[in-house]
Amino acid sequence: MAKKRTDKIILIDADVVSHFITAGEILYINSIFPYQIRLLDKVYAELERFKSKKQIVDNLINLRIFEVLQFPENNEDIKKEYAHVKKLMFKGDGESACLAVVRYSNNILASSNLKDIESYCKMHKIDYITTMDFLCHALNEGIWDKARCDLFITKVRAAGSRLPKEKMDDYTCRTLDFVDSQT
Repeated sequence: MAKKRTDKIILIDADVVSHFITAGEILYINSIFPYQIRLLDKVYAELERFKSKKQIVDNLINLRIFEVLQFPENNEDIKKEYAHVKKLMFKGDGESACLAVVRYSNNILASSNLKDIESYCKMHKIDYITTMDFLCHALNEGIWDKARCDLFITKVRAAGSRLPKEKMDDYTCRTLDFVDSQT
């Protein structure tokens, strides 16, 4: 695994964590991008509500695959943005917190709720990655092969979660200039 960069972190939302847990690949999530992945306490609280995932998430924290970050209650800009996103955009606690924090921290959002986040991220010039971006990057960097990516997609879709395509050959990967130009 390449050395982790320290100029940014990835703030991950519950949906991406759930996809990796469902696919049985959660232990490898940190090997794909050259950034540390962090979980905001509000996202952690969302994940804890799912009894089937609570023990897994706690183990991931104990194994230091994820580090839980406290929501920055002392930052008025972030607190105002969090309230705005939550109230006016009708987003959940974790997603609202992630959007507010990445807006003011120049970090990267990991979320697959494109319907909810894409226009906000474009408007505020926020870098974001989806579950499919994780798969594309893993495939393009030779970390995973196509069969492993396809199996991931199959497991996630079989569990009732949505991903845009049934296999990697049918998906067009995005160019992630904010990652590719600096790895």
